[in-house]
Amino acid sequence: MLQPIHRQILELERYQKRVILMAADGAIMIACLFGAIALRYGEIDFPDREKLTWLWIALPVFGIATYWALGLYNILIRAMESRTMVIVAGGAAAAALFVATASHMDTGFHIPRSVPAIFGILLFVSIGSLRVLARAYYQHVAGSPTKRENIVIYGAGAAGTQLAATIQSGDRYRLVGFLDDNPRLWGNVIRGRRIYSPERIGRLKQKYDLKRVLFALASATPSQRRDVVARLAPHQLELQTIPPLNDLLDGKAALQQLTEIRIDDLLGRNAVDPIPRLFDEAIAGKRILVTGAGGSIGSELCRQILKAGPQKLVLLEVSELALYTIESQLTKQLGPDPDIEIVYALGSVLDRQRLRALLARHDIDSVYHAAAYKHVPIVEHNPSQGVKNNVFGTLTVAEEAAAAGVARFTLISTDKAVRPSNVMGASKRLAEQVIQDIQATTADTVFSIVRFGNVLGSSGSVIHLFKEQIREGGPVTVTHKNVTRYFMTIEEAAQLVIQAGAMATGGEVFVLDMGEPVKIRDLAELMIQLSGRTVRNEQNPDGDIAIAFNGLRSGEKLYEELLITDTVVGTEHPKIMRADERNAKNSGRVRDLLARLEEELDQENSLALRGILQDAVEGYDANGAERTTADDRSAEIIGIDRLRAQRTRNN
Repeated sequence: MLQPIHRQILELERYQKRVILMAADGAIMIACLFGAIALRYGEIDFPDREKLTWLWIALPVFGIATYWALGLYNILIRAMESRTMVIVAGGAAAAALFVATASHMDTGFHIPRSVPAIFGILLFVSIGSLRVLARAYYQHVAGSPTKRENIVIYGAGAAGTQLAATIQSGDRYRLVGFLDDNPRLWGNVIRGRRIYSPERIGRLKQKYDLKRVLFALASATPSQRRDVVARLAPHQLELQTIPPLNDLLDGKAALQQLTEIRIDDLLGRNAVDPIPRLFDEAIAGKRILVTGAGGSIGSELCRQILKAGPQKLVLLEVSELALYTIESQLTKQLGPDPDIEIVYALGSVLDRQRLRALLARHDIDSVYHAAAYKHVPIVEHNPSQGVKNNVFGTLTVAEEAAAAGVARFTLISTDKAVRPSNVMGASKRLAEQVIQDIQATTADTVFSIVRFGNVLGSSGSVIHLFKEQIREGGPVTVTHKNVTRYFMTIEEAAQLVIQAGAMATGGEVFVLDMGEPVKIRDLAELMIQLSGRTVRNEQNPDGDIAIAFNGLRSGEKLYEELLITDTVVGTEHPKIMRADERNAKNSGRVRDLLARLEEELDQENSLALRGILQDAVEGYDANGAERTTADDRSAEIIGIDRLRAQRTRNN
């Protein structure tokens, strides 16, 4: 029955609400002065009160004007914060001073000296209470508990407190409490809500019918986030998070911009800050060419390069759509009038004339060669195109770079090039040999190779497939229960590539520390749990989504490797290692292999191409022998732990 009245109050114009508040404040000021004098005299009917008529009028006018000047009436009641009470206290102090001044005027009525102090306290409490009650009324009417979703905040720090203030000023959620790992905070209260141990989440979910938890862990490391997710995942709660702390500080995001927790946030490693000197040496003031600039790695390289202040950046991309997309992104990043000259060049790395013209016209200092076909099953079924693009594309770009006198050339390689079991990996390993062969005959250009594993969020990432399968209700398909991969964020990979290229002396292979390998099965389970669903398996036959194992794909390995030999040393960057895999025996042999490949490419002879790759690349089996059991991870494979140990010994 009262809903129409509530609705009319909420729908009042802003100026109407201000008038009501000012009228209420004026009445409160008169009542507080009357109450202060009555308290001082101990009776309501104190003598000569009619002689204060002028003060009953002047005080509200002065008080309202003071609060107006302090900005009290510009503050939205529903968004009231601690600053509001500071303003209320300041206005109360000013009004008390006004009354104290009036006590010295000859009005025929003596105002005791204690009255201004009593009046100031009463006014602060009354004006403040009015705002608190008004906010409580708004929160109750705008969204009753039956309309608003109950939520808890994980993290009772500064970010959690600010998030709570944002939530309580809105009408979408009803905050029922906080969770925090710090036992010293348990039982304390923030903004009227208790802080609980994370172990209480089950009871809180049952009591308040919780559907989601909001993370306020802006500065948490990926490992800390993983621990939290592992603790909450069994409770089938949707998990959302605030933007990264750096984005909040830089003004790129607002606290209320909640997003789903990305798997990237959980699989990434504790980042190591880039070394500014290496960025300056590689990029600052230079003219840079990036091939494959519209791809996952190429586009991120461009973004990181632009942050380091090059003189010119040339983006070479064979796909018109990909080039258009990265152009739109960089234009948004830099604004309409960037200080850096950017050239968007459409063309193939196999087009020698196009490359020669770009290198000469723009006087390129450094080349980052990211263009490659990288999807294992597709290249496996199209070996001629994989070899043409990955091997001969690299050859063409490298030869033209050397001929143009480019100072540095960095090849973006892959862990699949190490003892490859597929055409893609074999073609990338041969591309590495091409680079080392050219370096042996070139002194003016420093060539280097940077090798790393999977990057999170790339166009071919399994994460995109899992998301789609979860959205469709499953099953989530995994090739093998023991398949593992290394993961790294695209941003970190691009930064490390640039820094590694700056440390190159010629022909060496840089290996990026990929952290610990991740079981793809565990990744699938984690993503299902993050979606608020459960895994269906033998232990939980009533779960929501099943995981199906459909066998290794053609050319796929259970485990990826990073090194061909164990000759690895550290560098000045803790996440970058240098390996010397140059082989003098390859001199001249590479050219013969390339000539044989070129003949077979003209004939589209896939079997012959695989045979030549087998002759060229150590460990590649043209018959497609796959490692399908854990026992095949033999002693020759150098995992990240052994790699780190070897680096430590060599240092």
